[in-house]
Amino acid sequence: MKITKQQYATLKEQTEFKKSAIKYADCTTFLPSEEKAEVNKAKYLYEDDEEKGVLKRTIVLNTYNWLDSHGDVHLTGTFGKSISERGNKIPHLHDHVFQLDARVGKPIKFYEKEISWRELGASKTGMTTALFMESEIRKSFNERVYADYLKNEIDQHSVAMRYVKVELAINDGDEYPKEKAVWDKVIGLLGNRKQAEEQGFFWAVSEAALIEGSAVLLGSNELTPTLGGKGQPHKSTEPEPEPSVDTQRLVEEINKLSTKIKN
Repeated sequence: MKITKQQYATLKEQTEFKKSAIKYADCTTFLPSEEKAEVNKAKYLYEDDEEKGVLKRTIVLNTYNWLDSHGDVHLTGTFGKSISERGNKIPHLHDHVFQLDARVGKPIKFYEKEISWRELGASKTGMTTALFMESEIRKSFNERVYADYLKNEIDQHSVAMRYVKVELAINDGDEYPKEKAVWDKVIGLLGNRKQAEEQGFFWAVSEAALIEGSAVLLGSNELTPTLGGKGQPHKSTEPEPEPSVDTQRLVEEINKLSTKIKN
């Protein structure tokens, strides 16, 4: 995709908008293309105490080096500073509802750790890094969500975050050398590189403040499963949803500009 000067102005405007906005990372446009491999249950915290109404689960809140439906690529270490500062004060909620009765679990710890692409379900060899949360999911918080975790039916998660450091990357060194330098630095790391190349641009996020983590139907970063359950992670059978609002807005603006240029 060739980026025109007018489109570039729109992208720069969107970059500034990101810096001033909170991102709720749900509603994805990218679904896994292959069945996800089963993971080793013993490798992750995965415990059931139905008598007490408490489950312990290892959850992937965000996978780094993956282009999401907001056009963002979170780089390794994006949330490191935030989790070291806030730790377990970051809540485990459902659907980004930020209130007391939206809690579903009490976080035990957050950490960033290497994990294989295939273990997350991507059809790619090698390793990446992900943001993990170990959480104590309580029936007393939310019986329905508790039951879904118990039945291994929640395999999508999402974060609410505030951008701290974000750079625009564009695959065009002649017109945009600064942005091309960011592109060259990051593109080789991506697990879904082909999608980035088709789009021609993305935002590289190197630091963000983590506000909360939520269980959702579909995340903008779909590589966000609950780990350790039998057969998980698995391919979603849900129909493909609409793109996120900010992505729709950006694509619409770029398409309008392209139409004007052609006419």
